[in-house]
Amino acid sequence: MRSQLTRAFTVLATAASVALAGVGTAEAGGPGGNGSSSTTSAAAVVQTMREALVARVDKGDVPGTQASLGELAPVLTDLARGERYVIQAQAKETAVTARQDNAEAREGVDELAARMETQAGLPPVTAFLNALVQRLLLSLSLLVNDLLGGLTVPVG
Repeated sequence: MRSQLTRAFTVLATAASVALAGVGTAEAGGPGGNGSSSTTSAAAVVQTMREALVARVDKGDVPGTQASLGELAPVLTDLARGERYVIQAQAKETAVTARQDNAEAREGVDELAARMETQAGLPPVTAFLNALVQRLLLSLSLLVNDLLGGLTVPVG
C-alpha cells in the first residue's frame, strides 16, 4: 500500500512538472526566445514510457513489462549519449544511471519470465515485477526532473 501511495505521488508530481515545463517552454520559445523544446520533449517521452511501464507492472504483465523495458533502452541510450536530444550534463548522468537500472531490470524480468514457464505455483507476479523495476522507476523520475531543470511543484 505504501509503495502504491509513493508511486502515485511520484507520478502526480512528475506530471505536474511536465505540465509546468510545457508552459515555460511555450513562453520562452516565442520570437527571439531561447526555450528548449528538446528537453521538454525528452521529458515527456520518458514520462510516458514510465507510466506505461508502471501500468504493465501493476497488472503483472510480464511480456508487456519486457516490451516496455525494451522500448526504454534506445531512448535512454540516446539521452545518455546526447545524440537525439540536447540535454544538460546532469541529465545525461541520470540517463546513464537509468540505462544501467533498465538493463538490470530487463535481466531480472527475463529471469522471472523463464521461471514462470518452468515453475508453477509462484507467488503473485506483481510483487516480483515491482521489486525488479523499483530502482528503474526512481531513476526515470529523477531523469524527468533533471530534464525539466528541477522545477518545483507548487503546493496548494
